Amino acid sequence: MLALAVVSAAFLALPALASAQEIHLEPGEAFTISGPGCEIRASGEPTITCTSITGTGNFDAGSTTTGSLALDLTGCHTAVFGFTASCKSEGAATSGTVATGGTFHLITNSSGVPGVLITLNPTIITAAGINPLTLFGNLIGTITSPVCGGSSKSVGYSFTATGSTQNHLTYTGSNYDLRVKTGSGEERTAAFVANYTATASNAAKLNCT
Repeated sequence: MLALAVVSAAFLALPALASAQEIHLEPGEAFTISGPGCEIRASGEPTITCTSITGTGNFDAGSTTTGSLALDLTGCHTAVFGFTASCKSEGAATSGTVATGGTFHLITNSSGVPGVLITLNPTIITAAGINPLTLFGNLIGTITSPVCGGSSKSVGYSFTATGSTQNHLTYTGSNYDLRVKTGSGEERTAAFVANYTATASNAAKLNCT
């Protein structure tokens, strides 16, 4: 559902600010992503609902904390004036597919829970009957499994929100918000609600210290 490329200046500064709250997946290996349906919510805009998530990801060379990922959200649609309209990202070959991606950073969130901070590449989403929306910014999710000190081939991630606002917004005292830009250029808060699993070939230990 996402196609990621540009990393914000705030994220580039992140490792220097956040080393005390970084966590590690050891070893950091390439992984595949799969999950059920998800939602993209934006203030004042129709909710976009997708039926599944697939994707891939890699850790940066020598890193067990940071890397990049690519996501395909499929079966994406929204309701416009009582009708169901298919949604897609700009450049996606298939109707109903939102392709996106970005960079990830494994962290301890503001609640002291292991999690992930994702910085998205700007992704333009279109649907019949609504103006294009550009999704960009950051989102913070939690790691649901394994527990700290545990090992597994699969890592579970959860992204939750209240309305169109992510439930986790702060890290190291800074705000990391997911945003949309409307066709008129107005920026609004947004949320990504999803659960997915990242699976590698070998078991890795979640080191939270």
